Amino acid sequence: MTEFTIRPEVPGDEAAIHELVKCAFAPMPFSEGDEQDLVDALRGDGDLVHSLVAVDPAGTIIGHISFSPVTIDAQASGWFQMAPVSVSPEVQRTGIGSALIETGIARLRADGAAGVAVVGNPAYYERFGFRVFEGLAPASEHDAPYFRAMVLAGSAPRGILRYARAFG
Repeated sequence: MTEFTIRPEVPGDEAAIHELVKCAFAPMPFSEGDEQDLVDALRGDGDLVHSLVAVDPAGTIIGHISFSPVTIDAQASGWFQMAPVSVSPEVQRTGIGSALIETGIARLRADGAAGVAVVGNPAYYERFGFRVFEGLAPASEHDAPYFRAMVLAGSAPRGILRYARAFG
């Protein structure tokens, strides 16, 4: 088992996060190879609301997760997008990604967030409680088959969910 702790990103982590995200997505057939640039753009735009890292005992960043605000029908919503989730290839499938997701969701809930959305492997994210909500859809039809959401407070909204500007 890989030992690690989870903490918020701190100044000076940016280069290590950039390289980690790049390496984590490099072998993925669905990747366009720009996920690391997405994280940089979210940070630069001030949209990186929660940025958590998993750190091994030597202090090396081996995992990262980002949360950014979204709008629903062009209104501030209290909802967030979870993306990307990155784990160093050498330690993937050891629980680091799951721990980052669970910790991130707990922090959003503690902050009073209304919900969180994700685009990715439905079977994987449904394990955490993400699901389809009738009437809530991503702006991109391409994302629709992979779009899942989780209500953290209140009820599920209806409308078109738009990601932060960095997502394009």
